Amino acid sequence: MDFALTGEQEALRDTAAKYLADDRSSGDGPAWAEMTGLGWLDVELGTVELALLAEQLGWARSPSPWWATVGLAGPSLRAAGRPLGAPATLAWAGDNWPGTLADAVAAARRPASISEVDCAVAADGTLTGRRICVPHVADAVDLVVAASGPDGVELRLVDASALRPAPAGVGGQALDPTRPVATVELTGVPSAPLVAADAAADVLAVTRRRILALLAAEAVGVAARALSWASGYAATRTQFGQPIGANQAVAHPLAESYGQVETARSLAYRAAWSVDAESGLVADRAVLTASVAAREAAMTACEAAIQTYGGSGFTWEQPLHHWYRRAWWLATFDGTVADVRAELAGLLLDG
Repeated sequence: MDFALTGEQEALRDTAAKYLADDRSSGDGPAWAEMTGLGWLDVELGTVELALLAEQLGWARSPSPWWATVGLAGPSLRAAGRPLGAPATLAWAGDNWPGTLADAVAAARRPASISEVDCAVAADGTLTGRRICVPHVADAVDLVVAASGPDGVELRLVDASALRPAPAGVGGQALDPTRPVATVELTGVPSAPLVAADAAADVLAVTRRRILALLAAEAVGVAARALSWASGYAATRTQFGQPIGANQAVAHPLAESYGQVETARSLAYRAAWSVDAESGLVADRAVLTASVAAREAAMTACEAAIQTYGGSGFTWEQPLHHWYRRAWWLATFDGTVADVRAELAGLLLDG
């Protein structure tokens, strides 16, 4: 087995890094047409290639809905034979069911009643119900909705431009403003079938593996950026006639963080490969392992970097503050690190 990236994969990663090097994320991020033109939505890209892009987008803290399009909505659209073109996202969470993608997969594997899934498909194909915590729905053109049909959970396609989402968070302010989530009220909204009830569980399972793998790679990018800033600052900021990095209290946390980041990167690449190359439980273990390692690496790197910068690290004016918010967002997406660790322990103990 060859554990190295191919020449094409390295070229894709390096091209993305150069494209994002001018900190496009400080404004509106890469234009959607530019990302499409670069081939970042091409059907030929496997999860490894997408993970390489996600890592670079994490480094840049891109506000783009790319991750929601290829990770959340992509598997459903491709299962239905629809190409990826416009920004898209997935709505699965309700006030009562399901809370996480794991819950959605479990519910889709059993017959679901309309009362159990608080978003239902009517006989004429319209949807009525409520979906909460929908990522990037304000940016989306296509919205994939998990809803209850006569035979169980279906995946339906809705024109997101016709919706009026209500921003979630305290005062409508998300933990990471570049990762907005919103509540969507569906009242007789027209929808088209994407994935029938007999295949929805498998598609949702693939969706969960892919999105967790991509976000693990993104977390590695966030961690690497924070560590890069902190290392550079520690090497150039002087006190008492020497760089502050000469102080072990500064150097050792950064060294430990470096080890975490490199381990997380290896696990993230392994998880991305597993999504396409391995089956169910094996892929689940790889993805969950990478998710825990990468989330913790991002948090640790950002916290070590903030401490390295001292008091200025906590301010809005310091870019680290914004990367730290992204790290927190990643650490809580679809369950906390503790939740993911408990699920992984269960899979390992069950054999």
